[in-house]
Amino acid sequence: MDVNESMESLSADRIENLVKAVQAGQVEPYRAIVLHFQRRLHLYCYHMIGDRAESEDIVQEVFLRAYREIGKYRPTVSFSAWLYKIAYRLCLNALKKHKGQHRLLSLIQLQWLTAPATSSDESADGLLIGLSPEERQLVILRTLEERSFAEIAELTGSNAIALRKKFERIRKKLRKQMREEKLDERLFPGL
Repeated sequence: MDVNESMESLSADRIENLVKAVQAGQVEPYRAIVLHFQRRLHLYCYHMIGDRAESEDIVQEVFLRAYREIGKYRPTVSFSAWLYKIAYRLCLNALKKHKGQHRLLSLIQLQWLTAPATSSDESADGLLIGLSPEERQLVILRTLEERSFAEIAELTGSNAIALRKKFERIRKKLRKQMREEKLDERLFPGL
């Protein structure tokens, strides 16, 4: 296999075959795995923590840990879900280390804004202060990565119906906060 194949060309079955080859001691197939997931994991980590350089470091750590632990991987969940679980834990650790809220404004602008923020980005960013890392993860996977609730359920080990309900609660919470802060509701038409 050409390790420079585009990431779209790697099916779940192909990824599982590459994982088996790495588990059997081959190193080169891991490069194809990294190339396949690198960009998506970087976007995910960036939107979880809001810092480009730190998200790059986390993605590197994800791939290092996955390589070291690949012998423990079992295909009871997809390899993608396994990687995202590692990334999520590392992002949570980074968030705990900083003990502060990180910006998800770029996510909001990508998915929910129709016009650029007029008053201040701080008002929109203030809406996100109440989001937990789990809520942030759900918003990122659902809106930015456009994953279905079934896919998110596999990635997080949760129930798809429960995730859908949780997502709706997040939207309601943000709408309520907008009304309380008297923010222009046109800033967030998707809420």
